[in-house]
Amino acid sequence: MPPRDPALKPYRVSLYVVYGLFATLLFVQLVRSVASDLYGHTPPAGPPKTPHACLDEVDRLYGQLSARAVQPAPGGLEGGALSREWDAWTRRWEEDVAQVSDRCGLSDPKDDAGRALAQAVDGLEALRRELSRSGEDAASEARQVKDALATAREQLRAK
Repeated sequence: MPPRDPALKPYRVSLYVVYGLFATLLFVQLVRSVASDLYGHTPPAGPPKTPHACLDEVDRLYGQLSARAVQPAPGGLEGGALSREWDAWTRRWEEDVAQVSDRCGLSDPKDDAGRALAQAVDGLEALRRELSRSGEDAASEARQVKDALATAREQLRAK
């Protein structure tokens, strides 16, 4: 290999600097992308839902919680696997409840149906806490939630 021309050294150095800056920029973008995927914020809740869609969403949440209510209590078993699975499910379910509440405006309901749905969601959260605490039969909370859902249905039918 012939020796490099010393007159072209400034060009070689500037090319190495440009290449280094480009590689650094790509690396920073990669790290930023991974960090935003890992620690990014949840996507926006989306457009507000119709009252009937909100009723279906709250009913779906109630169905999920009812299905979990018939499973063994997480505190009643010696193994920690059920407790860990219950905790993971609870976190996902609470996120669902928060998203439904945001989309449906249940934190500040404007009509009777919205208030009934908000009451149903509050009852769902109380029922979930009761199931987490004891794992025993929580029939009274379940009945209150069903009554609140029935009231919401009646309010929406009246519209």
